Amino acid sequence: MKVFQIANNTFIVFALFSVVLLSCQDLSEFDTKQIDQVLHADKIGSSESWGFRLNLIDEGRKVLDLEANYAKFVEDNQESFTEISGPILINVYNEETGDLQSIITCDSALYRSSVGVFEMFSSVKINTTQKKILRSDYLKWQRFQDRMSTPLFVTFIAPPDSISALGFEGNTDLSEYTLNEGGGTVVID
Repeated sequence: MKVFQIANNTFIVFALFSVVLLSCQDLSEFDTKQIDQVLHADKIGSSESWGFRLNLIDEGRKVLDLEANYAKFVEDNQESFTEISGPILINVYNEETGDLQSIITCDSALYRSSVGVFEMFSSVKINTTQKKILRSDYLKWQRFQDRMSTPLFVTFIAPPDSISALGFEGNTDLSEYTLNEGGGTVVID
């Protein structure tokens, strides 16, 4: 009799296990998406760095050196970017010669590495090796195209001239530029 009860209990447990197993085979579309999100969660993340340094080298040539107090790298399914807090110091080098061409300072920046775009905020200042200076509160730098621009107020100094304008577009060494609406002081020797 005991053998029959053990066999009967084993059969019931096995039958229940089989029913549970068979009912789990067909997951709803919602459940499948939820499982996929959990399994792919490692593609979403962030990391932080204090005393941040970034050295970009392209085809063996130094492109830029960046130093900042703090950086946070964020990556999700759509894009990746780095939020940088300063003060920030960026040395920009001529990609052909490797010579220093500009020094940029600002308080904070956002860098989208996939498209090579820096957005710099608050107290942005560019000093070139040709003694030209540009100041603004915002500047967008498209590194791959060597283009800088801002729709905001700028002060541009090319000694002995000083010009203020609303809007700017140019390159990183300020050798080519366009200033929009504005005026200034020109000293003629």
